[in-house]
Amino acid sequence: MIAGLLLAGGQGQRMGGVDKGQVLLAGKPLAMHVAHCLLSQVDVLYISANRSLDAYAQWGQVVCDLPRFAGQGPLAGMASVAAVLPDAVDYVLVAPCDVPALPPDTCRCLLAALQAAPAAGAAYAVSCDGPQPAVALVRRAALAQLAPCLDEGQRAIRHWLARVGATPVLFADAAAFANANDAQALAALEARFSLSPQTGSEHA
Repeated sequence: MIAGLLLAGGQGQRMGGVDKGQVLLAGKPLAMHVAHCLLSQVDVLYISANRSLDAYAQWGQVVCDLPRFAGQGPLAGMASVAAVLPDAVDYVLVAPCDVPALPPDTCRCLLAALQAAPAAGAAYAVSCDGPQPAVALVRRAALAQLAPCLDEGQRAIRHWLARVGATPVLFADAAAFANANDAQALAALEARFSLSPQTGSEHA
């Protein structure tokens, strides 16, 4: 069983502190675009969020950061969701809430890489723009290394990926991982979605 994990628990500092996942793109919340893409690839969806809980609950099971991990970034959200996963879950497909054009074959490509690398705890996306560490497929066993990373003050996803021996997977389309990190990036995505309606409809 594959679970999806939508990371939407951040503070949105580069966007003035707004809840980034609820910012509109092509008339819909950013997180909705990503959630619908994930739902087409996984069996169940979890959403790491710390505000706008009712809004996020439309698309999946919302999990707030555990007090132990509060305010420690995306790994905190991952660790908090890991604590409530049912035993039937074998893999977790992780994606941030601000990559609205996530490829529809993300899970398939990452799973193929994991199956070819039995020792790897995770597989993560790489594009010509560089690593995309927040887009990853994780073996359940590797989730056990989240809490130790946080306890040691290692909050960056890349540190945890190195710890679990993650394998990189190249995706040809760099635009697939274009994110809305700030207002300028959001405007660029808005222009792209308006010029290519299919881009938005595929992932919404």
